[in-house]
Amino acid sequence: MPQLVKQVIQFRELTNKVHSRLVWDLDEPVMHQYAVGNELDNLVPPSAVVDTDLSENYEEPLFNKKNHLKIMENVGQYGLLHIQLMPKKFLKSIFVEPDSVAVDLITANDGALIYEFYNPTPINSITITATGAEDKENIYSKIKTHPEDLEYRQFFIRKALKKPDYNRLDEPKTIFPEIMTAEQVALYLKLELSTVRNKTSSRDLPFVKIAGSTRYKKTDIDALIKSSQK
Repeated sequence: MPQLVKQVIQFRELTNKVHSRLVWDLDEPVMHQYAVGNELDNLVPPSAVVDTDLSENYEEPLFNKKNHLKIMENVGQYGLLHIQLMPKKFLKSIFVEPDSVAVDLITANDGALIYEFYNPTPINSITITATGAEDKENIYSKIKTHPEDLEYRQFFIRKALKKPDYNRLDEPKTIFPEIMTAEQVALYLKLELSTVRNKTSSRDLPFVKIAGSTRYKKTDIDALIKSSQK
């Protein structure tokens, strides 16, 4: 559903040593369509303008040597704050003040996760303290292959958020279709996506071409697994 947005601040981890901070301003709050499910196409309201005086690249890491970060920003009421990590990273733990700040998770096209923090309260300042880690759970791939499944997003958000009264969720059971993408096969076989593509190129994995795209039949993958266990 749409939400009122007055300002957007984006932190982006460019490398292990460089990060950027972009500030987008609007003359007045606008109704902005909920970004989840649309990826980056709807991350910032079309009428928002970059404040070049406040936006900058910083020659310093977003995280410290212990992989911790702390961000304090005056986003104001109806403010959005985004934290875009480098690919194959995620936030293992998140503390947010005030508690009423809403948290969501978006996938970028380059394999990166973007954490979104929305402040609906009249409190101007929000504080985010978080710990980063390597994405060994393939969170990006799980969300990417189920873009409309909000339960997946909420599971990983609730797992990271540190709130005493926050109910935990069990990880949703993945249902794999009969015709799978390379990303889905990687999850199904618990392999790196690059490994699936290499095995496809070497024809170690059975595949089919559908309208020019490479796809995998689940029955063929299951048969391969069964034959390898003999």
